Amino acid sequence: MERFLKIVGLKKEAILLDSKLYIVKSMLAIGTAFILGRTFDVTRLDMISVLLGVMYNLEATNTSTVKSGFNQLIASFLGALTTGTLVFFFGVNAFTVMLGMGLTLFIALKIDYRGVHPVAIFTSIYMTQYIQLDALGDPSIFLTIRLRILALGLGVLIAIVFNYGFSFFYYKRIGQKRLAYLQLKIDESLELTYSYLTTDHHNHFDYENLFSVLFADIEMVRSNVTILKGERFIPFKNIEKNNMTIVEDNVRSLKVISHMAYDSCYVKDYFGLEFSQADVKPLKSFITAFSNIDFLQDSSQSSSIDENEIIEFKTEGVGRQRIYNNMDLMNKEYIKIMVHR
Repeated sequence: MERFLKIVGLKKEAILLDSKLYIVKSMLAIGTAFILGRTFDVTRLDMISVLLGVMYNLEATNTSTVKSGFNQLIASFLGALTTGTLVFFFGVNAFTVMLGMGLTLFIALKIDYRGVHPVAIFTSIYMTQYIQLDALGDPSIFLTIRLRILALGLGVLIAIVFNYGFSFFYYKRIGQKRLAYLQLKIDESLELTYSYLTTDHHNHFDYENLFSVLFADIEMVRSNVTILKGERFIPFKNIEKNNMTIVEDNVRSLKVISHMAYDSCYVKDYFGLEFSQADVKPLKSFITAFSNIDFLQDSSQSSSIDENEIIEFKTEGVGRQRIYNNMDLMNKEYIKIMVHR
């Protein structure tokens, strides 16, 4: 039975990222959007925009929801205005579809050069394929833009309300859960690092791809924590706000540990080094202690590490010494984490 539940259930990583709450929040938000959207005479004509506006803006933090929603409304309005103007003068044809999309992409990239939100793209297509008619039966760009912005705006507003409401359920534990999530991913990377160091140097594995994904996860968590610390309308007590500073320090330590593990793999690969299990015993001890940290509890019964176990190594060669120095730095960051607990 336990094995079956493990197969059909969410992965531990997904649970630590509050996926269960996200599913519940999404269901309630989109249900509310469906009811409210059909209540108003204007928005009921474009339920797709209402529902997409909700789902595109259910973010992990309130600040990111407001910022994302605002950027989408601006990009959609400007995209609708430019595409609508082209349609008004030239009608719907290959030229207006092509030029309208180009202008929409240009405007979206001016707002945020990192990427174009799907909502902006959808708006450009929307303005050429979903034109509203006025009372006389003539195509109306104004009515089309009004419908699009009101429908999308309603969806964004509902997302903001639900995001804030659900923040009372998971904000108090979000820092600890994010740390536990990173611990899970780093522990996996450390095990692979140990395995790689103790195998023949001709056996290569794609550690660069492994760590690039890990570093992206760390930056995601760091960004979440930074945003949480800066939010004004947040259901935090003072002590919980102070805890976010500790979480931020722990994320920084986890980042250093990850970089030291990556550097150890790189040095072995670059110099073609070989290690026995006895050579990297301190790393194995570190992995055991690190995996025993329980970020979800107020305190943790973790294995202790002898600092001298790493730094007393006498080695020959820059490459080997660098790897042992990396182990020493990992140990020091571990101690920092335990001091914060």
